[in-house]
Amino acid sequence: MKLQTLLNESILMFIDSILYSYAQIFFSNRRWLGAIILFVTLLFPTVGLMGLLGVIIANITAAILKFDQSKIKSGFYGFNGILFGVAAGYYYELSFFMLMLIPVFLIITFFISAVLEHYLAVAFNLPGLSLPFIFSLYIFIIFLTNYSNIQVHHLNFPYDNIFASLPIFIKNYFKSLALIVFQPSVFAGILLSIGILIFSRVLFVLSIVSYSLSAILLTLILPVQAEQLAILVGFNAILTAFALGGVLILPSPKSFLLVLISTLIVVIFAGFFHRLLNGTLLPLLVLPFNFIVLFTIYSLKFRKEQSELELLYFAPGSPEENLYYHQNRKNRFDRFKYFFPELPFFGEWFVSQGFDGSYTHKDAWKYAWDFVVVDEKNSQFSNEGNQLTDYYCYKLPVSSPLDGKVVKVASSIPNNEVGDVNLDKNWGNTVIIDHGEGLFSAASHLDSDTIKLKENDYVLKGDVIGLCGNSGRSPYPHIHFQFQLTDKIGDKTYRFPFAHFIEKREDKLIARSFDYPDENSIVQNIVIHKTIKKAFGLRLGDKITLQCSINEKTFTEEWEVKVDIYNMLYIENNNHETAFIYLTDKVFYFSHYLGGKSSALYHFFLLAYQVPLCYHANLEWKDQYSLSQLTGTSIRYLTEFFLSFKNFIKAEGSFKYLERDEKSDSFIIDNKIELKGTGVLKSFKKTMSGQIKINGDGEIESFHFINANNSKFNATLTSNNGD
Repeated sequence: MKLQTLLNESILMFIDSILYSYAQIFFSNRRWLGAIILFVTLLFPTVGLMGLLGVIIANITAAILKFDQSKIKSGFYGFNGILFGVAAGYYYELSFFMLMLIPVFLIITFFISAVLEHYLAVAFNLPGLSLPFIFSLYIFIIFLTNYSNIQVHHLNFPYDNIFASLPIFIKNYFKSLALIVFQPSVFAGILLSIGILIFSRVLFVLSIVSYSLSAILLTLILPVQAEQLAILVGFNAILTAFALGGVLILPSPKSFLLVLISTLIVVIFAGFFHRLLNGTLLPLLVLPFNFIVLFTIYSLKFRKEQSELELLYFAPGSPEENLYYHQNRKNRFDRFKYFFPELPFFGEWFVSQGFDGSYTHKDAWKYAWDFVVVDEKNSQFSNEGNQLTDYYCYKLPVSSPLDGKVVKVASSIPNNEVGDVNLDKNWGNTVIIDHGEGLFSAASHLDSDTIKLKENDYVLKGDVIGLCGNSGRSPYPHIHFQFQLTDKIGDKTYRFPFAHFIEKREDKLIARSFDYPDENSIVQNIVIHKTIKKAFGLRLGDKITLQCSINEKTFTEEWEVKVDIYNMLYIENNNHETAFIYLTDKVFYFSHYLGGKSSALYHFFLLAYQVPLCYHANLEWKDQYSLSQLTGTSIRYLTEFFLSFKNFIKAEGSFKYLERDEKSDSFIIDNKIELKGTGVLKSFKKTMSGQIKINGDGEIESFHFINANNSKFNATLTSNNGD
């Protein structure tokens, strides 16, 4: 049974490696598109079979030599073999001699591909693209000049006459697409254009724009060669547009502009290589595409500012998925820092003065906070407020926001009477801590002689460093706190966020992450609730079984917590769908999900997208979803024709801890996801919702979700061996 399972897995991987290799030709990771491209190449059977032979030999060679299996499966080593195979079948009649020779050159193509791909990746952080195919085909063509009996193909697709009435401009567009896989057929181009349209609206638009512009520019710049070069320039322009406008660079207005500029350069390079190769047997092929894309990508790596024309920095999907993922990652985690500082106190404090405050937080000192304690009437003191002891915050402990080394201490400055200030000792009693990496924190106006630390002492996050006082330029007890870039008392402030805290504003409790407390709000640190912590404290090797239902259909799903090569935890279900975990000490996050959208893991990913590991009744928080993660958003496919310029739909999740039932020992997290249109789609709105139930033993007991199409999903825990 185990042998049969291994055999089945090997067969599936072999098929995947073939289909993904074909998909790679069009920068895709879709097996179905690979199947379409394979079918298209078989319109001329000899051409298609040589391409199939190419990918099989390349992938088998890689497997025998123990190359990375994940790369073999992804098509990394196979697509250049396909291109060489279809090119050989396109240019030459097959004979016994050729059938013996082509496999040898396919192995040569593999080794050239392995060397170039890895060298360019290591030396320049660049993809090899189709350069290996060009080099091996040129060697092949030059080698065959020694043999006079080699016959050259002249292929014509017999059914293309049904498209004879199409304008030459449109026929050449389809032929340009088809010639990428060496198919001289309008029909092949139509099939490929349909596949591209389904895969990516961005790429479909880019193919039309780049081809149209290349045809116009070719007529203007090289009118004599325009007819001869139309298709060659067309498919080089299309591939270059794909790479620079949506695949290797994320779609944006500037990447679209880059496509327009690069199309002009394609025409110029095509003219140059055409003249350079004139008189030789070597075809132009995709030389312009390779040179322009590699030079452009490499040059962009030397910019001082990388925020515009974003280079792809993760495993590619479609251009739309890549852009959604980037925007989602930026919205969620862009403000996250290497450090996770906490508020420098315990309990609830009021922000009496925030950034660019009304009194002293100005100019270079504007990124600072003043904290006090207030009662339910928003008063800072009891009685008349004439004595320091009347103030609720007086002599309360002040804590270190992070681990670090104490570098400056001022500790013996007397407290002022209420209403008085000490301008000579402006900052009063102060502790400055060096947290490393150039970040310092300063807590000022502390109580006289309550700082027990000395310079070079090491403190941990949450350690008490002194008590709140009224020293220095302080008319009433409070904590002045700031981040800065030096160890100088009273130096310029530095804008740096607190990692996780809870803000109370207008009777609402809101959890915020890597943000800045607002003036006139009440804030507190997140305090871990052991039951919530246990529920989301997933550990390597944990296994969970769930009984699930979608409407009337029931099934069992199994999860296991695993870790990848980057030590990132993820949950994998029995269908190999995965949800990746980003776990901080105070908040649980899912970072991304790979797989179908009907599993329990997918719905749990949506519901537990972000969870503060604390509990407060009616605590709220929000997060942003990627559109590609959600079902019921088919209208987005129409908007993606314009995605290079504007994203018309946004998805936001609103989360809340519900009040606990007195009879129940459970916690409930409520979630509502809203999809909202902007601009011309401002009337568009869809909602989905669900809840997670956590029992008193710290187990995720059950969860349910209602999709935008009213499909109902339910899951109940049946076993958990993680305890």
